[in-house]
Amino acid sequence: MLPNLPWKTAGGKVFWDTLETRNGWKLQCNIFTNHFRIIDPENIRQAWGLDEQEIRRTFNKFTNRFD
Repeated sequence: MLPNLPWKTAGGKVFWDTLETRNGWKLQCNIFTNHFRIIDPENIRQAWGLDEQEIRRTFNKFTNRFD
């Protein structure tokens, strides 16, 4: 995972594929760079990174789902 500065986003309407949504949270992948991000229900980026497995684990933690 890369260091994160919470940043307001436009919600991923352009340049992002939404891979999963849960409780208002979104896990997205950038269509150009293939990096991942997690945005909260207020469209603020809470995490980002390059490793899909790691970002999915983090997404599950944010959304209180433990596999």
